[in-house]
Amino acid sequence: MATEYSVLCKLGGFVNSNLEVVSSNPSLDASSESEILSKCFPIGSKVGDYIIDKYNKYSVLSYVFKVLQEENRADLLTFSLLLKKKNNTEIYKPVIKELIDVLEANNLLTERVLTEYQQTIFEGMNEEKDINIENIVIDFSRIFTYIKSKIIKQKPNVKGSFF
Repeated sequence: MATEYSVLCKLGGFVNSNLEVVSSNPSLDASSESEILSKCFPIGSKVGDYIIDKYNKYSVLSYVFKVLQEENRADLLTFSLLLKKKNNTEIYKPVIKELIDVLEANNLLTERVLTEYQQTIFEGMNEEKDINIENIVIDFSRIFTYIKSKIIKQKPNVKGSFF
């Protein structure tokens, strides 16, 4: 399992809103939420940013996007993954982007959908398998296969000896 946690954070589009951890899978303990919040949603983050940071024994990869609201301004959210440090965060960037793009294209990019399906998304990313969110298939297996073929280069099979 490469992904240890997925975390959804939010900055509401209303006046005097504060950063908050909306949900996490598996659940974070309350004492670590404030620490992790600053790693998952740093000050100055803009829509479309990928943020890579370190937190304890993890690499934190966050993607910032907006969710439109009927009233007020759009909410800013981050979908973050806490990965084992040895894992390549570059593999997960297009996976998160595809998730957000597919949900947005199907009018499913809402806080409710992301929270409700967070465990399904988490499991799909860890197992590199396709997931179904409200009858929309997100093809994680194809994305992972394609990205790994482009990013992870095969080591040459060297024979002989070097002096």
